[in-house]
Amino acid sequence: MRRLFHSSLTACALGATLLFAASLPALASDDAASMPSKLAVHSLLLDGAQQTGLMVAVGERGHILYSHDEGHNWLQASVPTQVLLTGVHLHDAQLGWAVGHDATILRTQDGAKTWQRVYRDIDEQAPLLDIWFSSAQHGIAIGAYGLLLTTQDGGDSWQRNMISDSEEDDFHLNHITATHDGALIIAAEAGMVYRSDDNGKQWRTLPSPYHGSFFGSLPVSEPSLFLFGLRGHLFFSSNHGEQWQVIQTHTTAMLTAGLKGSDGRCYISGLSGVLLIAPHCNKDEIELKQLPGRSGVSALLQGDDAIILIGESGIIRFTLP
Repeated sequence: MRRLFHSSLTACALGATLLFAASLPALASDDAASMPSKLAVHSLLLDGAQQTGLMVAVGERGHILYSHDEGHNWLQASVPTQVLLTGVHLHDAQLGWAVGHDATILRTQDGAKTWQRVYRDIDEQAPLLDIWFSSAQHGIAIGAYGLLLTTQDGGDSWQRNMISDSEEDDFHLNHITATHDGALIIAAEAGMVYRSDDNGKQWRTLPSPYHGSFFGSLPVSEPSLFLFGLRGHLFFSSNHGEQWQVIQTHTTAMLTAGLKGSDGRCYISGLSGVLLIAPHCNKDEIELKQLPGRSGVSALLQGDDAIILIGESGIIRFTLP
């Protein structure tokens, strides 16, 4: 995936994309377990997920943190690796998966307390960047250079697949999400956007409004979704991604993550503490806010009384004034 996060991280990059992940220094690829750290909640974290009272955040040095109280307090999980973790998906409050460098895939079956490695391929020399499951059995993991893995047995075994018939179609696959009509959308580099209407068996390329990298999409209704990426580029489609409208964001910060809030508004975060707010979850009246501290944000979760910001400064609760 996907984007450079050099501005305030010096040797590190933020993100859920390859450019996030690839910009970070290589971390341990051996069997060393992630070390407990009181500062883990303030470390570089690259993705988050929530489901039925459980929140999970993942990031550097194999850190996985989880919360059962809407993000007020966080505990560190037992994790069998120190590789950089870049993506996480929860099926329910017990079952979930995380991905990262060395094509690593981890699974939890106890509500994120402990994780087991179910896949790793150091020879692949490509990080996995995101993961998604339609059920407890069927899942898709995506990553750099067109890496796409699928499982039909809950992650016990993984098979490599191709997003197209062309071997030259090896763009970094940065983010995967399901739309409200049951389709899957993959945001990728070089302006590539892929859609599957059969649970990932086949993919087609959607018309692209931009030739730079995309780092995510945010479905907001059955036909409508946002698409976002480098240099503040934000687009909106009201017809399943077949056509796109440009949204003026008044920022050149890389846009990294989206959330449809419980207050009915849509939020899209970025580097340098950028937060875009769409009060009606459409292309109208987009408001640009600057978060305190200007820390880059790579994921957004919905707390009971705040938005949970996950990123360069770890985990921060943010309440809009």
